[in-house]
Amino acid sequence: MGKLLGRILRILAWTAPAYQFRASVYRRCGVKIGKGVYMGFQVLIDGEYPEYIEIHDWASIGPGVKIMAHSGASPYHQRNRIFHEGPKKVVIGKGAWLAAGSIILPGVKIGEGAIVAAGAVVSKDVPPLTLVAGNPARMVQKLEPKKD
Repeated sequence: MGKLLGRILRILAWTAPAYQFRASVYRRCGVKIGKGVYMGFQVLIDGEYPEYIEIHDWASIGPGVKIMAHSGASPYHQRNRIFHEGPKKVVIGKGAWLAAGSIILPGVKIGEGAIVAAGAVVSKDVPPLTLVAGNPARMVQKLEPKKD
């Protein structure tokens, strides 16, 4: 897919009114997205390396969430070879919930059923069934499924 078409599709996904449509457009851009994924309004997924992003079944991505697979340096840093980090895979586990405005950085794996609180900045893996919050995100609570 050409860069221009990819950019147009990402803008369309970012503003689309239906979450199912947003997920399908991001799939077309190269993001691996499972079934039943909810994707909120204005979700921003790395446009340079969408193929490094994997979102498993039944995950919920809240409005304004950012998922990044790379961290680009400024031209100064690139020119002087001060900082360069290639893309890293990001995995959002089955049933995970990324609340509004959270930011997922390159190389992070969010475990199955984990919750990332609104506005959290996640730079390290989140274990399954764990609630994290803050900047940087830290474990707040281990989640226990309710027994009937």
